Amino acid sequence: MLERRSPLHQGMALHVSDASTAGLRVLAVLHSASGAVAEQAVLWPLCAQLQRLGQKVLVLDGSQTESFHAPGLAQLLVQHAWQAQAGLRSAVADSQSVASLPARQGLRQFKALAEDMGLDVLSALQAYVRGFTTVLIYAGSEALTPLLQGQGLQPLLVVPPDAENLIDSYRQLKHLAVFAGVECTIAALEAPLNADGPQKYDWSRKQTSLQTAQQNAQTRLQRLNALLQCSQRHLGDAPVLMRLRWRQSSDLHQLTLHMLKTACILPAHSQSAAAAVPESLAWSH
Repeated sequence: MLERRSPLHQGMALHVSDASTAGLRVLAVLHSASGAVAEQAVLWPLCAQLQRLGQKVLVLDGSQTESFHAPGLAQLLVQHAWQAQAGLRSAVADSQSVASLPARQGLRQFKALAEDMGLDVLSALQAYVRGFTTVLIYAGSEALTPLLQGQGLQPLLVVPPDAENLIDSYRQLKHLAVFAGVECTIAALEAPLNADGPQKYDWSRKQTSLQTAQQNAQTRLQRLNALLQCSQRHLGDAPVLMRLRWRQSSDLHQLTLHMLKTACILPAHSQSAAAAVPESLAWSH
């Protein structure tokens, strides 16, 4: 079950490279306090890979709170949609640099704002974004739930290599399945075995450290399979599980294409009115 993947084709990179005709792509990565280090070890390389495929990426970082010295989504929402749309635009030329906004407060406000605008949540988000082809929302399951309801989008759940207890991962899967009606993709990070380095002895198990690492990897595989089986039994379907091996760029590339394939795509709309807004009124970040 570990190798369960969504089928990809060789022309996918060409298919997704011109996002300007498809509209705005929205992706999501789940955030948790216990897994933040592993999540961000996947998040930023994923964004860089997206940009190498021709996407202009904006990260709405729900793990960071907006403030006077670090303005973000909450401050953007204070602007009128047409005014903010003229000011928030991509100026990132380096594929290794990713535009990011703190968004913890703003994501909480978005559902009420969308209702006031008479739009669904992601369409309201689109009204505030200009020049980006992909928006990646990085937030916890409770913050993502009102954004993802009724959307054809699979958020990404990153499992750290040292995760011994997967109960928290199952809670997040269950929350999104029950309250948002969406399935997730799981990215399982694998720790390096260091087979080529100097061997140490694990006195607690009376064996080499390499043997211990191999046993830990096998135990983790069993726990991940148990997570999939539990999701299948109680949530109706098992999430897609993808491996991210140490220094394997092909794994990251496969994950990136899968994320693009399962993104929510909002149709492009006319921005002629926003283009006519004087630059003196534009909000910028």
